Formats: sequence, structure tokens, C-alpha cells
Amino acid sequence: MMAEVAKDAGELPAISLYNSLSRSIEPLRTQVPGEVGVYVCGMTVYDYCHIGHARAMMAFDLVVRHLRHRGYRVRFVRNHTDVDDKIIVRAKERGIAPLDLSSMFIGALEEDLAGLGLRAPDHTPKVSDHIGDIVDLIGKLVAREHAYRAENGDVYFAVESDPEYGKLSGKKLDDQRAGERVAVDAAKHHPADFALWKAWTGEPTEPHWPSPWGEGRPGWHIECSAMAKAYLGETFDVHGGGIDLVFPHHENEIAQSECATGKPYATYWMHNGHLTLDNEKMSKSLGNIMRIRDILAEVPGEALRLMFVESHYRSPLPYSSDRLTSALVALDRLYCAKETAFGSTGEANPKTMGEPGLEAMEVATAFPGRFYAAMDNDFNTAEAMGHVFDLVRAVNRLGNDRGARSKAGAILAPARAAFALIADVLGIGTMSPQGFFDEVKTKRLLAQGRSVGEIDAKIEARGAARSAKDWAAADRIRAELDADNIVVMDSPTGSTWRMRVGE
Repeated sequence: MMAEVAKDAGELPAISLYNSLSRSIEPLRTQVPGEVGVYVCGMTVYDYCHIGHARAMMAFDLVVRHLRHRGYRVRFVRNHTDVDDKIIVRAKERGIAPLDLSSMFIGALEEDLAGLGLRAPDHTPKVSDHIGDIVDLIGKLVAREHAYRAENGDVYFAVESDPEYGKLSGKKLDDQRAGERVAVDAAKHHPADFALWKAWTGEPTEPHWPSPWGEGRPGWHIECSAMAKAYLGETFDVHGGGIDLVFPHHENEIAQSECATGKPYATYWMHNGHLTLDNEKMSKSLGNIMRIRDILAEVPGEALRLMFVESHYRSPLPYSSDRLTSALVALDRLYCAKETAFGSTGEANPKTMGEPGLEAMEVATAFPGRFYAAMDNDFNTAEAMGHVFDLVRAVNRLGNDRGARSKAGAILAPARAAFALIADVLGIGTMSPQGFFDEVKTKRLLAQGRSVGEIDAKIEARGAARSAKDWAAADRIRAELDADNIVVMDSPTGSTWRMRVGE
């Protein structure tokens, strides 16, 4: 069953997306009207994941969120690769079983993704749970003479048996010369042939399972074909992943799947751009990674989300601490606007509210149409965020007029609806304003080796000085707080404070 009830297919809005297979923007036309099957390549879980991984998973979290918000019924599958050479090597280094290592890092990954506000897929299959499906699929390829068992015991896919091999990446077999773009292996019929099943080496700690070709374990590419088929069928709608997976992983998925079934595999292929650091792809092999959990220790997860959505998912995105800080500043402005929108009351006539009130109402009323136009066109979050901050600016301008703000409840009703839309689709602005401000306080102070209690004590001391009319002491404490980027807000009921972000 799909995850939720779709509207009648004829009532659904038109969605378009860039298809890497056709290299063009196409209208979304699914196998079953109103239903979308989405498969996304997950992580090889041999270590903590970095923010480059986060960008890939965030991109497709947004795709699924928007499709569901627009009424489509989505079945979303994202796998865990828990059997792999890297896992085996890392587990041996640590002296634990490979599947125990991968289980530990699956748990860590799920914690990190929850911290980023990603919604759980409908299915998160693991390779180790689908060995039977993988063996069955390899058996079909062997029976159809698209695969062969080599002298070393491995089973390989024969790329020359597929006349369409290379249609996704545009790479031709003639260009893949041994020793240049592909590894030399005397067991292969062609240098580009790839392993479907790897013979067990006899190492006791190495995961292995029985098969018609002997004890062994799956190769990398076959796992996704088998798991996608198990949950979405032989032909499904959307396959996603990072741009680095186009070749060889996704190319090989297409070849083995279509040769095994004789049917098209995925209709649409979506690929997100790299997150880069110093103009290099962020990767563990390059040693230039920033772990998700380390970023989450310093800022709310929504700050990283906002940094991602300010760029189109297909664009490369350079990462820097300044860029993340700018995203946090922008997020702070958004929560200030949300605080105004949800804190305003009254039934004032917009004609008597002046230019700020009229502008806020007009921008908020027009927001849904503009937002949907951007997101329906290849999930263009960059354009959508432009409309988000038009709304934020208009509401904050009204909020800066205390008299107008106190009477703006009716005027800001469309803004409240707009913030709910932003939260549902983009996953930004999901907290209460106070919850956001408190999280910023806690995390930024902790990074500085300080605590909320320490600042509360200074605020209390300043209050005592004010009560004693010791204005010099009160001013001195306020100046100390200001130097530490603490903003003090006085009111008739007492003083509160927030962290100033961006400085």
C-alpha cells in the first residue's frame, strides 16, 4: 500500500522534473496515475555520514515532501548498504563483526537525519536482508546469458551483452580501455564487466551466503536493482542519487535490471549536485569531510536545510562556515517573522493599517501561487526561497511597527498559512519561535564553553541592579552581554534575552 491517499489523478497539479536519462525537463507521468514510486540510493554505512551525504538525502526528502503536499501518493524507498568492502575493512580494523559495525552506523545515520528534520522513508531495506532477492536476480541474468561465472568464482555482468549500455552516462564501451578508466582483471571478458557476486575468500569474519555459484556476497550495483524491484516492481517512476553515481552505479543498475526483466527500469533519473569544500567534492577518501553530527552540535538542523534549499538541487553547492552562518542569520529572520505572524491579534481593516500592513497581506496572499510555481518546476527551491524571504521581509517590516503589529491578526492570517506551507514542504520554520531561539542559545553557548544558566544569572544580576536603581552596574552588565552577542529585551514583566547570530 502507498503511504497516503492521493487525490483523483485528474485533480493533481502538473509537476515537471529534469530527467538525467533524456537530459531534459519532462512532465511527471507515473506508472499509476496519482502514485509515485521513488527509490534513492542510501549510504554505505562504515562511518558517520558527512554533510555531503546530507545534501543528497535532503534533496530527495524535499522531492517526496512536495509531491505528497501536492496530493500525490508516494512510496519512498532508500536503502542501507550494510555489506561492502569498506565495511569489512573497517570492521576488521575495529575487531568487530561487519554487520555489527554497519548496524551501529545505521543507528547513527538515523539519529543524524532526524536531527536534520528528514522524514523517514516508507522502506529502508538492507542488503543483508535481501540476499535471496539478489541471488534470484543474478540467476535471471545468468540464464539470459547476460552474466557469467569467472574462473575466480566471481559472477560478472557482461556489458557487451547489452546493446544499450551507456545510455545514461553517455560513456561508450570503446572508451573504457583496460588500465585507464577501469581496473584490469584477467577474470573478466571485458574490462568494464562488473561483479554481481563475489566469491568468499575463506576469511571467517567476512559476510557470506550460499548461492548457485558458491559461497559469497553481493557486488555493489546488484543490491539496488534487487531492492527497488522488491518494493516498487520491475518498472517504477523515479530513481535518485548523487551526480557521482551516474557512472558506474546507476548505469550498471539500468543494464542489469533491464537485461534481467526485459522491461524499462526507472522512468526518471534525478541527480543532485555535489557539496564542495575548497572546490573539491566532499568525501571521506579526500579527508575533507564535515560530519552531520558535528554541525548539529553547533546550529539547529534547519540552518543546514536552509543553506541547502537556497540552491537548486542540481547545482553544485560550495560549503563554508560563513555560508552556514548566513543561513543561520536568515533562519533567525524567518523565525522573527513567524513570531510576528503568530503573535499578532486584532481585526484591523487593512485599509487603515498603512503601507506595511497592506504589503504584508498582499505578499502573503500571493505566496502560495508563487511558491507552487517554483516547486512544481523541477523542485526549484532556490526560486521558492526568494518568495519565502519576500514574505519574511514584508512581515518583519510590519513587525517593526509595534502599533500596527498589535492589531495585525486578521491581516497576517495568510502569512500564518504561508509559514505552515513552508514548514510542510521545506521543513523550515517547523519549531515555535521560542523553541528556535532557545536551541540557538544552548548550542552556540555550548560551542563557546558557556551555559544558559550563566547568562540567566547575569540577567538576574542586572535586574537586581535596575531594581536598586544602580544604573551604572546595570549598564555595565548589559554592555558585557552585548559584547558576548547577547541581546537583552526589557518589558514591564521583566527581561528576556536571545543570542545575536552572525557575529
